[in-house]
Amino acid sequence: MVLSAVESPWRSRRQRQPERHAKTEAVLQAAARLFYRQGFHGTSLDDIARSLGVSKPTLYYYVASKEQILFACVERGVAQLRAGFAALTAQGVEGRERLRAAMGLYAGIVSSELGLCVIHVGEDPLPEARRHELRALKGQVDAEFRQLIEEGMAAGWIAPGDAATVAFTVVGALSGVGRWYRPDAHSAAELQDAVQHCIDMLMRGVLGAPAPRAEQAPPAHDVPADEAPALRRERHFGQRLVTCFAQRPAHLAQLLVDTLQRQADAEALVGGGLRLSWRELHHAAIRCAGGLSRRGVQAGDRVALLLGNQPEFVIAVLACAWLGAVAVPISPRAAAGELALMLQDAEPTLLIAASSLVNRLPAPQRLPRACLRFAVGDVADAGCEPFAELMRAEPLLQPHAAAEDDLAVLLYTSGTTGRPKGAMLTHLNIVHSVLHFAQAAGLRADDRSIVAVPLAHVTGLVAQMYTSVYCGAAMVLMPQFRAAEFVRLAAAERMSWVILVPAMYNLCLLLPELPAQALRHWRIGAYGGAAMPTATIESLAERLPHLLLLNAYGATETSSPATIMPAGQTATHRDSVGRAVRCAELCVVDDDGRELPAGGIGEIWVAGPMVVPGYWRDPAATEREFCGGWWRSGDIGSIDAQGFVRILDRRKDVIIRGGYKVYSVAVENALAEHPQVVEAALVGVPCTVLGERVHAHVCVRAVDERSTAQALREFCAGRVADYAVPETWTIGTEPLLRNAGGKLMKRELRRSLNAALS
Repeated sequence: MVLSAVESPWRSRRQRQPERHAKTEAVLQAAARLFYRQGFHGTSLDDIARSLGVSKPTLYYYVASKEQILFACVERGVAQLRAGFAALTAQGVEGRERLRAAMGLYAGIVSSELGLCVIHVGEDPLPEARRHELRALKGQVDAEFRQLIEEGMAAGWIAPGDAATVAFTVVGALSGVGRWYRPDAHSAAELQDAVQHCIDMLMRGVLGAPAPRAEQAPPAHDVPADEAPALRRERHFGQRLVTCFAQRPAHLAQLLVDTLQRQADAEALVGGGLRLSWRELHHAAIRCAGGLSRRGVQAGDRVALLLGNQPEFVIAVLACAWLGAVAVPISPRAAAGELALMLQDAEPTLLIAASSLVNRLPAPQRLPRACLRFAVGDVADAGCEPFAELMRAEPLLQPHAAAEDDLAVLLYTSGTTGRPKGAMLTHLNIVHSVLHFAQAAGLRADDRSIVAVPLAHVTGLVAQMYTSVYCGAAMVLMPQFRAAEFVRLAAAERMSWVILVPAMYNLCLLLPELPAQALRHWRIGAYGGAAMPTATIESLAERLPHLLLLNAYGATETSSPATIMPAGQTATHRDSVGRAVRCAELCVVDDDGRELPAGGIGEIWVAGPMVVPGYWRDPAATEREFCGGWWRSGDIGSIDAQGFVRILDRRKDVIIRGGYKVYSVAVENALAEHPQVVEAALVGVPCTVLGERVHAHVCVRAVDERSTAQALREFCAGRVADYAVPETWTIGTEPLLRNAGGKLMKRELRRSLNAALS
């Protein structure tokens, strides 16, 4: 369907003076078509006047500016929607049919000429103040749908939830039809099919009816919905007073015991060609514990694990917890020198490595104590025994009664700031993090998760593996993340929740399609490790409208989450990482360690039972980074009056240009909105005049005229302060350097840039 010329009222001799309304509508229609064809900046008022056969002064009588046209188009859309709703009421259409018809009305509006104009022009040409006005006008559409959805929830034909978030999802998904639709490329039948598919998907997803009570799976633990778990103050780690859950598992082995008693025959672990029930996983873990014990490993001894996402990792970690030994997971991506430093520091009694990684182990004489070595897979090294030997031992039937403050896991920090340090995660730390995540995400015993982030990282180990053990949720192991394979596996395994870093979501969005129907079980998408660009959140809402996004912020030192976004709040707090988890305290302090008022910008400090007691054999680093039980995160951010936390930058990554502070996250998020940008990272370049200048490393889909430095610079202008717009650029199609946890390695980016400049 090709856009045709607009019939001009001024050219009709029979109607020389049609009423003003008709002429105004003709102006809007002509402008909308030209905006769609030529772009907003490529269309002038002269062009609009010529298309109607009138002079520019005549046009000014009906429209003052191009910006006014955008507002008028939105106003017409809102008016049409309300008129359509009123007509449905007059016709007596009620319930789900009314909602379905309302969505059809809105889809018709966004795919009309005026709607396409609004969608394709967007807010970019407007100054910030006018953008807020336009958003408020668009918000009226959300409000209209929210009222319908609230009525449906109250009447019981829509599952209860946050009506505002559901409305945002519905409007976003239907607006996605307008973004997809091209009148000159798609037929009316194709448009109708797309609209029908979108509406059907919404009706089965966020607008679905409540499940019958008999079909609802019980929660992982019997906590009444209207009762929050009781809290109490307790002393731990010497003189640290922290708020704890009054009722909790005594230690990590108790998590496995409890789940075994509840659902022994439910599926627990999938990976490496295995499908194990909880009974089978428990049996494997206690056999491995018996094997460790037979080789001399005792409670408190360290067991190093150089393994990827494979069943042996899960079995060995659970065996350590059962025995009371300390698991020391090490990333398979660790460099040989880094690996040697960690092993020298941890002094493990026994080491388990993947056979493909054995050749990277330091020679025995380089380690301070004797260390037995076992390999998973074909053993080609005479210094290693097969892992299968550990599994031939008699099971260790009773778990070690570990004290809560005992060390459970020694996890080395990612090293983005320098030499890795061994964070000491205790049973108390991990149990509280697991409770925080499971309760905030509403996880259930019938949930299934794909572990695509590294198990050797705190997110994979605590927030996914140990949380799954606590809930009884099945774990599907993915050795290496590949977007297409992840989506295929998620559909095949009926994945219902997952934790990914934002870069992984972006890679999924690059796929030609995300089959919403095949992924209908996926209800929770948690993320952390980096800020999620607004553009990514919007794209996910359009393509997977039933998916609930949960942002989480934490670190190895906080045993994973310190904040989690409350369910349904992501859309309205996109720049936030959520609120403090139940037992945590967060504050923002200035350079002198004084707490700042709400909204003040300073360093984030974290306290609570999930904060580790310190670093392994490193009292200087412990004293430097912990203060009175508070962990000094090194992140710069703010906390508003409602408790929502915003992370602006790492303290060391703040760029000070001519006295102005440039916070990387805001600029990186702005760049991420560009359709050609996959990811971006800002670093400071030394400057003798300004102190530092702003440099951007950008990964783009393709290097062309749309992704030049000038194009990206112009895109940033108006979105961020002028002093924050990058002055120099490194642009390419290679992904930016990240560590095993998915965090950008800005230290390396900065180092490589300085080396290139020198």
